[in-house]
Amino acid sequence: MNEVKNLDHKRICDISFDERVIEIQKKDCTTRITANPDGTLKITHERVKPAV
Repeated sequence: MNEVKNLDHKRICDISFDERVIEIQKKDCTTRITANPDGTLKITHERVKPAV
């Protein structure tokens, strides 16, 4: 995955190498946006438990 940074040089998301999946992580929540072949988007949210 390639990192995308904003104008403040902070990481905002990751884009897959084939540019079909974007992952955004905030605290313990990961949002994954996937481009479907028919042009629609699939958005999923997943709660990630922090590693202890």
